[in-house]
Amino acid sequence: MPKRAVLFTDRQPIQFLKINCLRNCKTYQARKPLWFYNTSLKFFLNKPMLADVVFEIQGTTVPAHRAILVARCEVMAAMFNGNYMEAKSVLIPVYGVSKETFLSFLEYLYTDSCCPAGIFQAMCLLICAEMYQVSRLQHICELFIITQLQSMPSRELASMNLDIVDLLKKAKFHHSDCLSTWLLHFIATNYLIFSQKPEFQDLSVEERSFVEKHRWPSNMYLKQLAEYRKYIHSRKCRCLVM
Repeated sequence: MPKRAVLFTDRQPIQFLKINCLRNCKTYQARKPLWFYNTSLKFFLNKPMLADVVFEIQGTTVPAHRAILVARCEVMAAMFNGNYMEAKSVLIPVYGVSKETFLSFLEYLYTDSCCPAGIFQAMCLLICAEMYQVSRLQHICELFIITQLQSMPSRELASMNLDIVDLLKKAKFHHSDCLSTWLLHFIATNYLIFSQKPEFQDLSVEERSFVEKHRWPSNMYLKQLAEYRKYIHSRKCRCLVM
């Protein structure tokens, strides 16, 4: 049966094209994976294209886009929309963080992901996140630090140069309650390692009391272990056959 020809009036082709374009657009968007919308903004990270604000850090400049910053950070939203100098200024100085740390912070705002190079870098990023009140990034950094320390064998913990007590004090100062509580338990459960380090003396009286109370191995365990070793090496425990 031959197909019936479809006749268009002078307005029908335009309407037909609009409908098809809308359908194609929706189909194209549906095919995109969710990560596309996160990674696509990365093309604008630290790029001057369409940038309308420039941060000045350690003598260098970093271009950025107000719309993204306002949408992702409440502090920056208040800063750019309120009666502050930053609302009318294009060049904004940044103090208290390094350029690398601030770029990592911007990467999170643009892509919703971050990948610190190590524990020290994660702590710097946590401090920056606390400065701009981005709590989710703080929690990500906390989890990264905890995971890294948990995966270290005892030998590596004993030889590492990272000051764990200083890390604890920074976590407390920057209101990272989850990390500070975990670090205190971590010092206590690895007592024999951290008690030999010079920074152990920097613990406050309250912190030292907590560590001594929850330390492992405990004094009772070490005492019982010494008695057991003494017993098995005594004549009473020797095999009569041998």
